[in-house]
Amino acid sequence: MALGLRESKKDKTRLQLLEKALDLFSRQGYEETTIAQIAAEVEVSPRTLLRYFPTKEDIVVSWIEESMSNFLTRLDGRPAGETVQQSLIACARGLLAAYEARKPFYLSLERMIAASPAISDRKQGMTARLADEVADEIARSRGAEAPDGLARHVYPHALFAVLRAVITQWVRADGAPSLQQLLDQALRLVDFEPARAS
Repeated sequence: MALGLRESKKDKTRLQLLEKALDLFSRQGYEETTIAQIAAEVEVSPRTLLRYFPTKEDIVVSWIEESMSNFLTRLDGRPAGETVQQSLIACARGLLAAYEARKPFYLSLERMIAASPAISDRKQGMTARLADEVADEIARSRGAEAPDGLARHVYPHALFAVLRAVITQWVRADGAPSLQQLLDQALRLVDFEPARAS
């Protein structure tokens, strides 16, 4: 019980640090915000903050990691009988729904990422690794029914390129139209949307 309470408190502190950091980044700029300022907002020491996040960049990147982890969790839970494309698109829709549910937060986050070449590059590398992890998960979960190696890797890489374009357009348009509408348009443009299973 005590361990569970400690873990719950740690999770709460981590979330508070993330949200206060993003608020400060949005109000005064990423470069201008210091570790000490973020820590003060949550009433912890800078040393405590650095135990959660070794660098300021890691604070932003942690949100990317969380989104990627959620994508893999959704993929693992997709029902049998779907095509690979259908499963990937369903996971993408779930990811975008989470963005829409916290629209101001994710608009701010994505603007910050776009404004930092270092974080943008790091996100791109993380996304490429996620695409490879998704390909591995497809091979593991589908077994003999998995697409061949090339298709298995092309599908997630292509979808993540579409998601990057959709989110970029959404941010530039200040959150309109909806991410789901933009995804529908993008999928039609690249002819990615598969025929529905009968």
